[in-house]
Amino acid sequence: MKRPHRASSSRHPAPFALEWRMRFQAFMRSRSADRLLLFGPLLSLVLFLGAAAALVRYTQQTELQRERDTLQRDSEWAQQRMSLEMALMQEQVQSMANALESSPRGPARLEAMARNFIHQHQSVELIYATDAKARVTQTVMNPGLPHDLKLLQAGKPLTLAFSERAYAQAQSSLHTTYTLPYLLPRVGWVVESVTPVLRDQQFVGTVNAVFSVDGLLRGAVAQELSSRYAVALINQNQDVLASSASAETGMKPLQYLVALHPFDAGLFMRVSSYHTAPGWGVRGLYWAVFVLSALMLWMLWGTWRQMRQRLLTQESLTRETAFRRAMENSLSTGMQAIDLKGRISYVNLAFCKMTGFAEEELVGRAPPHPYWPPRRSAEMALALQQTLDGLAPPSGFALKMRRKDGSEFDARIYVSALIDARERQTGWITSVTDITEPTRIRQELAASHERFVAVLEGLDAAVSVLAIDRNEQLFANKLYRQWFGASAHGHYLLSGQDPSPYALQDGDDNVDAYAGLPAGEIINPSAQVHEIHVAALERWFDVRLRYIQWVDGRVVQMLIATDVTARHQAEDVARNQEEKAQITSRLIAMGEMASSLAHELNQPLTAINNYCSGMIARIKGQSMPPQELQAALEKTARQAQRAAAVIRRVRDFVKKSEPHRIACRVQDVVQNTLELAEIDLRRRNVRLFTHIAPGIPTLWADPILIEQVLLNLLRNAAESVDKAQRTGLARSIELHIDADPRQTTFSVKDNGTGVPEDVLPHLFEAFYTTKSEGLGIGLNICRSIIEYHHGRLWAENQYNQDGLSGCVFSFTLPFEATPDAAPPNANDPAEVGTTISTSRSVPPTTTTPATSSFVSPSDHNQTNP
Repeated sequence: MKRPHRASSSRHPAPFALEWRMRFQAFMRSRSADRLLLFGPLLSLVLFLGAAAALVRYTQQTELQRERDTLQRDSEWAQQRMSLEMALMQEQVQSMANALESSPRGPARLEAMARNFIHQHQSVELIYATDAKARVTQTVMNPGLPHDLKLLQAGKPLTLAFSERAYAQAQSSLHTTYTLPYLLPRVGWVVESVTPVLRDQQFVGTVNAVFSVDGLLRGAVAQELSSRYAVALINQNQDVLASSASAETGMKPLQYLVALHPFDAGLFMRVSSYHTAPGWGVRGLYWAVFVLSALMLWMLWGTWRQMRQRLLTQESLTRETAFRRAMENSLSTGMQAIDLKGRISYVNLAFCKMTGFAEEELVGRAPPHPYWPPRRSAEMALALQQTLDGLAPPSGFALKMRRKDGSEFDARIYVSALIDARERQTGWITSVTDITEPTRIRQELAASHERFVAVLEGLDAAVSVLAIDRNEQLFANKLYRQWFGASAHGHYLLSGQDPSPYALQDGDDNVDAYAGLPAGEIINPSAQVHEIHVAALERWFDVRLRYIQWVDGRVVQMLIATDVTARHQAEDVARNQEEKAQITSRLIAMGEMASSLAHELNQPLTAINNYCSGMIARIKGQSMPPQELQAALEKTARQAQRAAAVIRRVRDFVKKSEPHRIACRVQDVVQNTLELAEIDLRRRNVRLFTHIAPGIPTLWADPILIEQVLLNLLRNAAESVDKAQRTGLARSIELHIDADPRQTTFSVKDNGTGVPEDVLPHLFEAFYTTKSEGLGIGLNICRSIIEYHHGRLWAENQYNQDGLSGCVFSFTLPFEATPDAAPPNANDPAEVGTTISTSRSVPPTTTTPATSSFVSPSDHNQTNP
């Protein structure tokens, strides 16, 4: 078992060197140290072998790189020598071409110069000249060639393919060209230079020089290069054309390949180094290192066998000690042994964890012990003396003990004699149990109960717990008792339930105590929330019910009732204010339309006056037949009906006070709105385009409120167009009504000035307006009306490229929204003295056909007399 880690004191820190020394000693006593001593030499030997091999490899690579650099330097030097030699020979060939073109005695001079050139350079095999038609005119051969070799004949054209191609290139470019290496029968590999002969800047022939590849190699390369390297001339297909070595050198490890100028495309020089393997002396040193390493490995293997036997014995003893220590340390009770003088001789791991002191800090300590509280030293000394005298009580000591961090804990100590193998008492052994947690739990439970009761008593909500099976109230806080007393009547009154009929049948064993309880809510508990009005207290309560498990395991019902009367009163006040604001908005709208209404009423009244005056005049003159009189009276009645319809429509629009949602058609709402909107549209000379999608179901809404919203949006759109001073077709607004399976969307689009971006976020706020004469409540009331119908109202600008071109106001009305039932009046009578808020479902809807209309400002402006 690993010993406890020795903790350093914060007051007296150990020096850094001493701390690392202790850590090193602890590590050396562990099994990891044994393994390190066993495998350390082996690892060192492996590292030594690796270093030796790396050194040898590095030496070889260094030597090889040095040879490679020397090879490259010598090869480039040889390349320069050969290129310089070829340049000198090409100058002599050019001199021959110049002699041939500048003098009538050119052929004779050419032959003399050619023989001298062949004599100077052993690599030259043949010099010949051609005319402008590629016919051989003159040849000079190397004396070393066979006399019966007839490669070219004077007066005959060229027969060698490489020569013909080089001739054609020289003729076209007028510069010296070179052939690729080619094999000449009985001569070997040769290369050929073709130098053009020009006379008065006209091509008249060539001077060709044939060079032996083997002669180039032996004549141009220095002897010292051939003595140290194998030099070979190869073509572009890696074929060896000439070589200074007798054996093949293509597989040599060190090679360098360079192109020969001016034969860059077809002739290359490959220089190979005669690289030799290390000598026997070096190899002997290598083998000596490996043999000594193998001997060291064998010695390490023998040492490892001896150490393995020792480790097996040590592991056996360690297992036995660890087993005994594990049995002692597995106890949660602290164990401590003291000798007959009170000195600590042993502590287990549990005791160290309990007190916070390490084993090294406790073993060997004499009284006073480190875990004695300073202020209780006398009490601890008395208990120790009783223990040494053998007077410890059988029930043990209940004492306070100190931890290393200074904190104290409650402990109960039991004492028994420590007897050795010879039946002699060598000391006392004590068992220590920490009883701080049980004591703390008992104290915290009592304090928690007090806090719990204090919190529930101080709540501003009534809390009640009722055993449904017995109609027994298990708990009620102060506010509940203040409102309903100590009985369960208030619990049933707030929950809206009746007492269980089985609770009164205490002697009936055939009825289950939980009969009638909602099984689903007991299995998956969730809170039931409702609001209820208690007429006796004239209060509204927000009630939450749920089933919980009581402390004795029974399923009980817990109720929490919060007084929300103030909220209901505030909602009633807000609702009344909103209704008044709606009426005010409609009155303001009618006030703004007063002049238009007067004009609208003046037309039918003027027509009635005209009809009546005309009929009176004609009746007095007795010139009006009865048929004409009847027609005039009918027209008069229609104009009167028209004026009455306008007045009735205005009266219905204004007198509406309380919201009332009914089933209404979209076409009827639009038609009623247009009857009022057309008046203002004609006054402002603005056209209205209306489109209603087909098949829109019936809405469940308050038609007057929807007409108020729609009228407000149409009037705002017409005012925006008028303010923008649009002309032509742009002086119009559009009303689009579309529907999807969930809702109907009303959109009013204008071609006006739009809404500034900084105004959009505040557009629907109360008393926010950009008009000097406005109150800022129209759009706010419109939004309240739409939200009352569970819809949404918004606005967005329309842009034409970078400029504003109008605005679109849209709102939605859902089909499936249930009508909001207003909370019941607290003054209404109730059957049991309470009222619970509920809601009703939406009646089935029907579809109506689509309509589309166009309203012009000129409509209804003409009155027929």
